[in-house]
Amino acid sequence: MRRWQYQIALGLIAPWLVWDAWRRYRHAPRGDRRLFEQFGRLRDGLPQGALWLHAVSLGETRAAAMLVDELRSRWPDLPIVLSTTTETGAEAARSLGLPHFYAPYDYAFVQRQVLRQLTPRAMVVMETELWPNLVREANRRSVPMMIANARLSDRSFARYRRWGGPLLREVLAGVGFVCAQSDQDRDRFAALGAPRVADCGNLKFDLPVAETIPAVPAARAHTWLAASTHPGEEKQVLAAHARVRERFPDAQLILVPRHPERAAEVMRMVEAAGLSVARWEAAGMPERALAVAVVDRAGVLAERFGEVPVVFMGGSLEPVGGHNPLEPAAVGRAVLSGPYVSNFRAVFAALGEAGGERQVRGADTLAAAVIECFENPADWAVAGERARAVIAGHRGAAARLADRLAAWIEGAAG
Repeated sequence: MRRWQYQIALGLIAPWLVWDAWRRYRHAPRGDRRLFEQFGRLRDGLPQGALWLHAVSLGETRAAAMLVDELRSRWPDLPIVLSTTTETGAEAARSLGLPHFYAPYDYAFVQRQVLRQLTPRAMVVMETELWPNLVREANRRSVPMMIANARLSDRSFARYRRWGGPLLREVLAGVGFVCAQSDQDRDRFAALGAPRVADCGNLKFDLPVAETIPAVPAARAHTWLAASTHPGEEKQVLAAHARVRERFPDAQLILVPRHPERAAEVMRMVEAAGLSVARWEAAGMPERALAVAVVDRAGVLAERFGEVPVVFMGGSLEPVGGHNPLEPAAVGRAVLSGPYVSNFRAVFAALGEAGGERQVRGADTLAAAVIECFENPADWAVAGERARAVIAGHRGAAARLADRLAAWIEGAAG
């Protein structure tokens, strides 16, 4: 792609973006409504001269939290401002106590206005948020930029190689440094033309690790959790659960759709499968007689992983790419997953090599794996300890990123 093609594309989607900004305004909590913030109308009070962190949604914001903790420990007086694209990311930003705004759309006049108001000393973009006009305008104002926790899935890498062209090379040349999650991601960014790239490790390995593995209550010995499921997966999970209940009639399933708005649809699937079901808010930890509890809220998974002995990570039985298995590993829970884990290939590979992950391929193998875990809880607990050890052995990405940022932060401060 060339720059002129990109600018035409931006012009064509402008009406939809105006409508989307209005929709977000109408649906936001009354105390947090910001009209057309994505077009550069930032609220007053955002700190100037701050480090600007940008994350898309909940997952990237949680990863950014690890970096924020490291930065605060080194530079307590460093102002930090966080932008996100989604509402769930905004909620996570508020929980971190950081000034927040919704990320600007990538029009040159919008990016100029935001940079002029913030005058950031440096900018850190999480994972793969590559916006041509933002990079160009930041370069014009001598704002150094880093891509942190950078990763490229198989699909993204193929798409960038096919369509990126001169514009992608220009963008990567304008980035001060790319800190990749793994050696494979490093090599992929280098192949696309990034001149300054290194494997700094995955920030998500820096999440807090439980000092002691939480014990599973006896009443939950036959409870398992299917996390972040997608369309096409719930039917397989429910078929597996029906087989599990043939062996363990008291078995319970906590089913967590990736998108909470699908909860009603998923509950209808459960009822069609002939299983008793309730929403999580109504059920809490499910009653002993309840077969399935469907979680209809975002941001509660981390609290659930330590309450059950068996965790299946969704997005992996269908070609979605998988979801991050490190949160259950941090509380000593090994994970089951399908074969489609390209979004977290290096993480799953590390867990698999250590014996902290087991792959399944459909309802039959998923049911067999859950039954085996229930029948051999001590063996599965050992696998959980191995999963937790993997995290302990891969920590340090936040410190390496802070080292890379030090010259920009201390130089600007001086």
